[in-house]
Amino acid sequence: MQASTFLNWRSKSDPRQEFVWSPRTENFFERHQVGQVLGGLVMSSLLWGLLAVGVYAVYSLVLGTI
Repeated sequence: MQASTFLNWRSKSDPRQEFVWSPRTENFFERHQVGQVLGGLVMSSLLWGLLAVGVYAVYSLVLGTI
């Protein structure tokens, strides 16, 4: 059996209230996660660079044997 939500309702002006609602303050960098995006771009760039070096190394080995 479910209790009515009206019985659980409390007034915001009630000083006996156990938990006071306060909005969580976030700054711009926490909200938009710029650091994670920039870190992802750097990691992606490093991986693409390693892939390019690897492909060039294999390509030069194949051409060097001909």
